[in-house]
Amino acid sequence: MNKHLFVFYALIAVSIIGLTYFVGSYPTSFFDLNITQEIQEIKMGHLTKVMEFISIFGNSFGMPISVIFAALLFYFTYHRRESCFVLAVLIADLLNLVLKILIHRPRPTLADAKILLIFTQSSFPSGHVVHYVVFFGFLLAVMIVKKQIPLFFRILIGAFCVFLILTISFSRIYLGAHWATDVLGGYLFGLIYLSTLLTFYLKDHIKHHGRDPKMKA
Repeated sequence: MNKHLFVFYALIAVSIIGLTYFVGSYPTSFFDLNITQEIQEIKMGHLTKVMEFISIFGNSFGMPISVIFAALLFYFTYHRRESCFVLAVLIADLLNLVLKILIHRPRPTLADAKILLIFTQSSFPSGHVVHYVVFFGFLLAVMIVKKQIPLFFRILIGAFCVFLILTISFSRIYLGAHWATDVLGGYLFGLIYLSTLLTFYLKDHIKHHGRDPKMKA
C-alpha cells in the first residue's frame, strides 16, 4: 500500500470512528434535526414519488435483483471478472448490517420528522447509501475503464450512477428513513469499501489491458 492510499484510509477510518462516537453520544442531534427539517420542507410536485424511485434500488427487493441482474449481464457479455466484483458488493451490505446491529441507533420518529417510509432496522450507517456508493460506484468505474462497451451505454449508465449516488442521501432524509449523519456514515463506509474493491479491480484490469474481452472470461 503506497503512502497516499494509507493516508486516505486512515482519514476515512478516523472519520468513521469519530462519527460513530458522535451518533452514539447524540442519537438525535440539533444538526440532524435541522437538516431533516430543511429537506422535508421542500415542496415540489411528485417529489415524494421521485424520492421513492431513487431509493428503490436499495430496498429489500430492488437491491438483490439489481446486483444479480448486473452480475448476469456482465457474465453473459464476456465480462466475467466484472461479474465477480459486482457480487462482492453484497459483502458490503452484510458488513453494514453488522454495523447497524452493533451501533443500534434509533431511526427518526414521528416526534422529530415526517415518516414517509417505515423501517425496523437500526439507522446508522444508512444501508441504502452504502449500497449505492459501492454498487453504482463500481458500475461507474467499469463504464470509465471498459472501452469495449459502446460509448452511448457508458455515458448513459455512468450518468445514471452519478445521479443515484448523489441523490440517495436526499431521498433517505426526505422520506424520514435516516438522519443526515446516517447518510454521511454510509458515504464514508461505502467509500472505504469501494476504494478497496477498486484497488483490486483496477490492478487486475491494468494487468489484462489490451486483451480480447472474451479472453478475460
